[in-house]
Amino acid sequence: MLADWLQVSPDEQRFGRTGGAVMAAEASTDPVTLSMADREMLSRYLGLDVNDRKTVREVVTALSIAASLKSRG
Repeated sequence: MLADWLQVSPDEQRFGRTGGAVMAAEASTDPVTLSMADREMLSRYLGLDVNDRKTVREVVTALSIAASLKSRG
């Protein structure tokens, strides 16, 4: 699923790309280039156990909602 979301092959996700930028799809379907810091964060995320991944997703969701509400008013 993550490989599909990142628009990369599972092998590329696991072993990295030989060159070029990694692309991810946002809700708007516009591709965005991931920085090395973002790629490292995703790698660390993938190393977490299932419960910790769930916690990270919940934190990111909460931050996203807060940012959305902040930008509205």
